[in-house]
Amino acid sequence: MSPAGSAATSASWTKSRPSWPTAYRARPTRRSRAWMPSRRRLAWIARFLTAATLIAACSPGSGETPAPVVLEPTSRQTGTAEPGIPAPSSPSTNDIILHNGVLLTMDDSRPTASAIRIVGDSIDSVGEDAAILSQAGPTTVVINLEGRTLMPGFIDAHTHLFHVASSFGQNDVTAQDDALRYGITSIGELWSDETLVRHLEELEASGDLRLRTTVYLAPYADGCGNIYRQDWYRAYPPGAELGPQLRLGGIKIYTDGGSCNAPAVSFEYPGGAGKGDLYFSQAELNQIVTDFHRQGYQLAIHAIGDRGIDQALDAISAAQAAEPREVRHRIEHAAVIRPDQITRFDTVPVVPVVFGSYPTCSLLQRDGSFQYYTPDDHLSWEWPLRSLLEGAPRGHVAYHSDAYGVRPLSTFENLYGFVTRAEVAEDGSVCQPPPALAAGGVSVDQALRVMTLEGAYALGQQSVLGSLTPGKLADLIVLSQDPRRVPARSLRDLQVLTTIVGGRVEYCAPGSEPLCPRLSPAPPASAPRPNASAFRDEFNATLDPAWTWTNEDPSAWSLTQTPGWLRLALSQGGFLTTTPSNVLLRAAPPGDFNLMTTLRVSPARNFEFAGLVVVFADGRVLQFGRAYCDVPGVCTGGGFYFDNLQGGATTGSNFALPGFAASQYVLRLEKRGTAYTASYLTLDGQPVAVGSHTVADAPQSVGLLAGQAPSAGPVAEFDFFEMTAP
Repeated sequence: MSPAGSAATSASWTKSRPSWPTAYRARPTRRSRAWMPSRRRLAWIARFLTAATLIAACSPGSGETPAPVVLEPTSRQTGTAEPGIPAPSSPSTNDIILHNGVLLTMDDSRPTASAIRIVGDSIDSVGEDAAILSQAGPTTVVINLEGRTLMPGFIDAHTHLFHVASSFGQNDVTAQDDALRYGITSIGELWSDETLVRHLEELEASGDLRLRTTVYLAPYADGCGNIYRQDWYRAYPPGAELGPQLRLGGIKIYTDGGSCNAPAVSFEYPGGAGKGDLYFSQAELNQIVTDFHRQGYQLAIHAIGDRGIDQALDAISAAQAAEPREVRHRIEHAAVIRPDQITRFDTVPVVPVVFGSYPTCSLLQRDGSFQYYTPDDHLSWEWPLRSLLEGAPRGHVAYHSDAYGVRPLSTFENLYGFVTRAEVAEDGSVCQPPPALAAGGVSVDQALRVMTLEGAYALGQQSVLGSLTPGKLADLIVLSQDPRRVPARSLRDLQVLTTIVGGRVEYCAPGSEPLCPRLSPAPPASAPRPNASAFRDEFNATLDPAWTWTNEDPSAWSLTQTPGWLRLALSQGGFLTTTPSNVLLRAAPPGDFNLMTTLRVSPARNFEFAGLVVVFADGRVLQFGRAYCDVPGVCTGGGFYFDNLQGGATTGSNFALPGFAASQYVLRLEKRGTAYTASYLTLDGQPVAVGSHTVADAPQSVGLLAGQAPSAGPVAEFDFFEMTAP
């Protein structure tokens, strides 16, 4: 599969907690159900709902338009802890190093490592023990993993955790505990009516939402094909950030059965049960998808059978033809895929979100609990993950568990299912798949990527989640064993020892306390804001260890020629021409930020440049600073230049000539959402805007550059580099 890339639907998790309207806090609520189905009854329901192509209980469905459900808010316990669940602590000012481990990063630039440093809620650095341990300070908590495996938290891109929890006698606390115990750090909540969204906002506002949650709204139809076309969704614009742990993903719609009725397939179900049900004509679905697409929403389209998948792919193609834009719509379940459909997932901008755990036992028993079985001669069409990975190598595939309490939430049962296609029966025996199913199994490495980075991609969050990459959020887990090194039959027996979300321990298995860093409490509210300067280097005797050089030439930089200043000789390379030397970079933070530096330079030849840079994973670079450009009809002389560069060419340029003579300047670059705005300070301290660029993807690194000199000689000096939160 291709690396998870950029998308217009991406939005970083925010750090600030907004205030919430009173109407969201005080509403009539109902009591939780007193009746809870027995384990035996639940098992029967699970088998009923998961037999062959019945792939989901993906909405409430009784054949009638459902009435709104008011969920009773629950409060997170404080002061004490259940076994394995740490008592909550104050927001952290933590600095943690975990070392001597096996790190599975899901980052192609560094697939494995042995150590990681967490600062605040983000990953600061990843590497080998010696390099990371050298960064430890007097307050750094150092944890020896003793060879254990550490990897990104699992991302369950489609579940009904909060929606279904109350139906199985669970509440919000215990449902989240279950997810965290399995190492799930982010979820997509895939059927959210207005009441549930407000309930989640309430949980977020109270600090009780411990999982990163991306909600998908259901304002149009339910899983039984009932149409209600509500407009409350308009209060939630595309990509809306509803809180530090809560954001809007998109809109959920349906093409075929599965929750109710039968999935729409091109073959006859056994016993004369027909070919299943489509809920819309192609023209109707095209119009629905195009309308939401034009509004900027990501679509999550339930399509189980191959006829439903055809409809979904055609509707997405029609929407993209009507209004081309960067997009990643989704097909939920994508359970029965014809061989000729595989290559379409390489060309249509869509992410199939599929099960890991396969209901092999129900398929083999065929005990009459459900009639819509895929016939034996079409079993190779069922959940063909290997075919998707091999036949659509530029595409993306994410994983889901689906209905909490009905399908297995356990990440290790899903991992076991991805690799073996086997299932453990109620009596503990193993149901082995027929050869046609077994052929669809994938490797452990492939499955882990689908369950982490690809899940982040499906949620539009691959720039901040899904891999152990500096600058991403510190969502990670420690495992009992390395999944790559255990027999396939033992994958389901793996355990999570520690789950960390945003640098905070949210689950600690009994007996694993030495692996669970406790966070230092935040200072009192009256104290100065500790992160007013998230990073600042005064360029005194040594560089801050957070910096890394790209193409370093040690003879071309100095911290001693002008004490307190970093001197950089302008290299003859640059992002505009050839690969630059001596680019000083550090990881970009998630969310919004400000960059500032004081610069001394006097560029006088085409195209000398010195200033701030922001680098993106796809090779795009924003550079802002002082430069010289004398090209007739393009630019005249020295000035402030703010360039958007990709592949050595500008994709947009703004500059303003200064109205004063000087060689020392204060540069400022602000990121707000996807907009980057550059400004400089005049001699009397007034800010002057230079221009703005918009980049949808999140930045990978930020730093300083001096380059593009036609020959050696000129130098630039930087007094400091500061990165702050807005």
